[in-house]
Amino acid sequence: MNKIFTILASIAITSCANNTNVTNFQSNGNLEASKPASCVDINELQANQNPADIFAGMKTCLNSENYSDAAKMYYAAMTYGIYDTKRVSDKTSHQGIIVLRMNTLSGLSEQQFSLLQSEINAILESNEQVCKALSERGLPTYHPKYMIQHGIGAFTDNQANNGLVENFDSQSAWSEAIDKTVKCKQS
Repeated sequence: MNKIFTILASIAITSCANNTNVTNFQSNGNLEASKPASCVDINELQANQNPADIFAGMKTCLNSENYSDAAKMYYAAMTYGIYDTKRVSDKTSHQGIIVLRMNTLSGLSEQQFSLLQSEINAILESNEQVCKALSERGLPTYHPKYMIQHGIGAFTDNQANNGLVENFDSQSAWSEAIDKTVKCKQS
């Protein structure tokens, strides 16, 4: 019996490996940067820029070896991304922020990653500037289409309440997101 199972498993694996007709489906707006940022100081980011927009600016900073602004943009993008995971109802779309982060950081050399990591760690040691900038920027004004369109709900048309959590407590979610990323204690 075990031998038959092994043969069947081998046939299945071989047929999958030989299948080069794999189609990748994406919905309109999936992880889309609709208002891409430039490499700017965190204070210059706008509340209508989503994490995809901010990661685009971060990539520009990395390409120009501006690790300080890249690290600040990283925290802004992650804070808004975590906030969006709390307000987007389709849990299958929540990994969108992880995909954006991976796409932005892929291709960095070990030295570039180390320089960025040093700046990210330095912000956690002294987070006042980033906390102040995020607090002043405040809650996002964009609709998180970039994330909503990343989930299964974009294909099943199962998006009640425009893809958002019903009776969402934005202030509580914002406090959790900002504390989780940059360790900013909100009052």
